[in-house]
Amino acid sequence: MKEYMQCKFTAIRTFILACFVFAMNTQQKAAGLLPPTTRMSVLTCTPGENLYSTFGHSAIRVAGEFEGKTFDVVYNYGTFDFTDDFYFQFCMGRLNYTLSRSSFAEFQIEYIESNRGIYEQDLLLDSADKQKLFNLLEENYLPENRVYRYDFFYDNCSTRIRDILMKATINTIGFTYAYHDTYTFRNAIDRYLVKMPWADFGIDLILGCPTDHIMEKNQAMFLPDSLMNELNYTTYKDGALVSQTKEILPAESEESELSFWHPLRVNFIFFILLVVLGFIFIRRYNKSMIMPDRALFFLSGLLGIVILFLWFITDHHQTIWNLNIVWANPMNLVLAFSGNKLRTKLRNWMIVYAALLLILLSCWFILPQQLSISAIPLTAALLFSMIKLLRPDFFNRSNRYKTKP
Repeated sequence: MKEYMQCKFTAIRTFILACFVFAMNTQQKAAGLLPPTTRMSVLTCTPGENLYSTFGHSAIRVAGEFEGKTFDVVYNYGTFDFTDDFYFQFCMGRLNYTLSRSSFAEFQIEYIESNRGIYEQDLLLDSADKQKLFNLLEENYLPENRVYRYDFFYDNCSTRIRDILMKATINTIGFTYAYHDTYTFRNAIDRYLVKMPWADFGIDLILGCPTDHIMEKNQAMFLPDSLMNELNYTTYKDGALVSQTKEILPAESEESELSFWHPLRVNFIFFILLVVLGFIFIRRYNKSMIMPDRALFFLSGLLGIVILFLWFITDHHQTIWNLNIVWANPMNLVLAFSGNKLRTKLRNWMIVYAALLLILLSCWFILPQQLSISAIPLTAALLFSMIKLLRPDFFNRSNRYKTKP
């Protein structure tokens, strides 16, 4: 009898436990169901003053009411950990980004403090597709899924939103906006860097030929503004995908004047000084190599090392096949510290290098890579220095017309 009661008690306890687990699972599933009145939207944040925020930001907002309580959550694919090895991972092209989830109030504070605006586009999805999108966001937010390898052109906060919208609305969404048939990745980012000429110059120096590929359909949405623009023209079933774009956080625009010290102007001034000083020193002191030449060779050679590093060592695929390596040659580092004897040994290489510089200048605007015009004075300065080293008698009239006894 005692064993019977014990078995019965065990059975009742197991049954109660099973009911409790079932109730918990049911409650969790119910919590994952979106109320019909849930509003889902795409947020587009305006560019900031810092280089990392120059191109803006995108996120997805989910807001509504459930059992008398309101919720307003932002899913943000643009979160990263600023750890000790952040810069190293960034330089190596191995930077990981994370999908984060926060309240809209927390999300908005950052943009209020940095005086950046926010635009919102409500998604006109039906209840089933809203639920699909929400489920995908929650699935992406799982610890094993939330981290991804960041890629500026192909996998970032904007492309993730584009891709998850396509996945949630299979065969019912259509991107109809058309760009010019020669619109490249470099064209797309250049318009954000008009007021940051030195950043534009630096980016043009390190990005190679892949940046000048013509973008295929939907690829322009790697930029938040382009994503917002294309969503305005996107179709969903028999209508539009989004409602009219509205500004929910205005930003006071500050007009910034362009500095006199534009890279093109600075490099041109350097070129003029190099030529003037070159003529003076070779004619008066018979010196074909002076400090400005050595500085030019050193800096261009150092840039060549950086280009090779980004090309062959890192995981960045946008920095390969960089034609700036023609003028920013790593061998220039050797010339920067060379004497007459070493330059004599390198004469054949110097002749080839001078010829390549001349060809590069002649073909500057028809190359498969759009090189920065700010680099033209530097290339011309290198050509001048090379000719001066190879043919000093051409610049020194006293030696040029001297006759042998």
